Amino acid sequence: MTELVIQLGKKFQYLRLSKIILFSCMLLLIAFEQTRELFLSSASDAYIAVSTFVGATLLVFVLLEKKNFNLQSYIQKNQQLEIPISAFLGAIPGCGGAIMVMSLFTRGVVSFGAVLATLISTMGDAAFLLLATKPQAALIILPVTFCTGIVSGYIVKPFTKNFLQKKINRDFLITELPKNKTSNKFYLIWFFFLIPGLALGIMNALNIETSYLVSDIDIIQFISFLLALYCVFLWVLNPLTDIQMASIHENSFRKVVDTTCFVTVWVIISFVIYELINISTQGAIFESLKYFGPFIPLMAIIIGFIPGCGPQIMITSMYVSGQLPMSAQIGNSISNDGDALFPAIAISAKAAIIATLYSAVPAIFIAYLWYYLIG
Repeated sequence: MTELVIQLGKKFQYLRLSKIILFSCMLLLIAFEQTRELFLSSASDAYIAVSTFVGATLLVFVLLEKKNFNLQSYIQKNQQLEIPISAFLGAIPGCGGAIMVMSLFTRGVVSFGAVLATLISTMGDAAFLLLATKPQAALIILPVTFCTGIVSGYIVKPFTKNFLQKKINRDFLITELPKNKTSNKFYLIWFFFLIPGLALGIMNALNIETSYLVSDIDIIQFISFLLALYCVFLWVLNPLTDIQMASIHENSFRKVVDTTCFVTVWVIISFVIYELINISTQGAIFESLKYFGPFIPLMAIIIGFIPGCGPQIMITSMYVSGQLPMSAQIGNSISNDGDALFPAIAISAKAAIIATLYSAVPAIFIAYLWYYLIG
């Protein structure tokens, strides 16, 4: 137990250091004239097109969470519904629902089939990006992952009764992790700009001009850039991982800000990397993706096995920008577990790894069925 706490303490030190280094790299992009405009536009677009919608969506979920409801008691009384309930929790954008199911698995409340249904149906934080930028696609992809999770869960359930319950690491559940001591004033500032930011996001989605030039400076773009940078700043101040934010965050409204800032950072990184590669290769590398043909969904599925939401947000960004087909996005959505894979590994590494490997089967089947029948 003590050794685990020490290991996690070192992990959070490395996390803070990596955040500071990344923030410094972003500031360097401002310093150089060649990358200044690129970074400014990418960060501004990330805030207007994604962050505002993610924040608003999360706020709705948090308000719904305020309703008192004993999920564990409900599942115990309705065991026949454990798999659809678990798949639904996984399909909820973010990783909170999936982490909740992993917690129930440790108590023996749900079966391994429910865990598999959850990890297949979850898209993690990438779902927020998809909902914010391509809601019409989200209305197809999220139900597909949800239904796939339910079917897969029911298929394995008869063969996995009491599966791996003795392999659970229960120390993980009682480990004390760092507290976020950032002042509430910083969070209030963020919320103050959410409504005007959301208004700009809606105008942008409707293709309404939002520019406001003063002495050849686009004031709206500049303010949006500062707000995006403020999101990165709050992310750097936060000692918590996205896992902790989703699972044991003490203040639900702070969770809205912390999770939105986490997503914003990765969206900015995705946009900047995309633009840098596109400019340096004059679009050749993305144009060459068409030559990979049927291998593209497979590559997206393999990337889905990488723990964390960062790589999955990058895949979704490429899909949103038109560089990947929907079949690749569907395959990645089914195979990826987002940040839920981290606590899953900590709680029961074998269960997490086996569930991830199992998810490859429906991911490949559904993705290639879509690829060859629809495109």
